[in-house]
Amino acid sequence: MPVVLTDDQLFAFARDGYLVVKGVVPEVLLEDADAEIAEMVAAKPPPVGTVGHHFYFPPPTQLPMCDRALRVSGALDVANELVAPHHLDHALDHIQVALNIPPYGHRPGGPHIDCHTADQPEPGSFTMLAAIYLGDETQIDSGNLWVWPGSHLDHQRLFHERGLNALLPTSGHSTMLDPPLAVGAPTPVYAERGDLLLAHFLLGHNIGGNETDRIRRIVYYRLACENHRDRWKDTFLDVWTEYAPVRAQL
Repeated sequence: MPVVLTDDQLFAFARDGYLVVKGVVPEVLLEDADAEIAEMVAAKPPPVGTVGHHFYFPPPTQLPMCDRALRVSGALDVANELVAPHHLDHALDHIQVALNIPPYGHRPGGPHIDCHTADQPEPGSFTMLAAIYLGDETQIDSGNLWVWPGSHLDHQRLFHERGLNALLPTSGHSTMLDPPLAVGAPTPVYAERGDLLLAHFLLGHNIGGNETDRIRRIVYYRLACENHRDRWKDTFLDVWTEYAPVRAQL
């Protein structure tokens, strides 16, 4: 049965900048994605001794089962509920497979947002970060993504006050500015295998520790509405530019 987001979920996304939707991706699609990722990692394993994060960024054509998990499961349809009447698709030329290799005792010191580096003339951007969970992350130090709830609104304020290029010198790290941006306390994101994470592009996030006995794997998709680059400046100054159903909850 298709997932339909509730008003409470839309409001939670507006307040926090992210949402975990339970049980979106069925096991058969997860197993196919697992096998595809295992083959990729076996062909190019992390260097010996690697702990913590290790990323792969192949194009969607090289991860057809991961792309299928997004589309056939209905995960992309759920994401589209946040931006209707717009439609989302891959914004960049990759799907990201993120490993977190134990033992990795780490607490992120501050958030970042993607697509900002010091050598860019202007920021890159997209609309939404989506993720499909391939394992259990219901406990802290499970390799969790950490987020700063409400920081999408803090970043909106930052861009109004300091300009759209404010985060280029710090590669997207707002708490490394002088003076640093004031953001709230972070939290690890808790989710189970088959769950779907949806997060606003401007939500601050970072990687946490992994003290389990397994390598954490998750698949990230950077999605954008059609013609996003024509309005990216607007989306930095008004976080709901492409999120009409979310705006309607405020």
